[in-house]
Amino acid sequence: MKTSVPPAYNAWATGQFSQTCKNISVNGSTLTASCQKADGRTPSTISIYLNPHIANLDGTLDWDGDKFALTCNNIGLAGASRLRAECKTSDGDTLGTYINLDEHVTNIDGTLKFE
Repeated sequence: MKTSVPPAYNAWATGQFSQTCKNISVNGSTLTASCQKADGRTPSTISIYLNPHIANLDGTLDWDGDKFALTCNNIGLAGASRLRAECKTSDGDTLGTYINLDEHVTNIDGTLKFE
């Protein structure tokens, strides 16, 4: 008997951390922000390490992999939630690339999490 997983189970979660966080910054591959807790209070600054969650796929930042910081430079933010970097391609060129962190980084009660 053939079985399949319903499409909803294959979908990525949506993070939208930038809607409830402020003072958002990136240093290397670490994202730092002050994020609201469920009770509306804002705790001290918190961080999440992005390197285990983002890859450099031939010069393009992608959610399918890890260790992007090994082959990308000039990592920073473009706006509150777009990670930008200059990443090496397989032929040695460097490309400017972006990825929307709101796609998978979420604020859960004042803590940044990857979904």
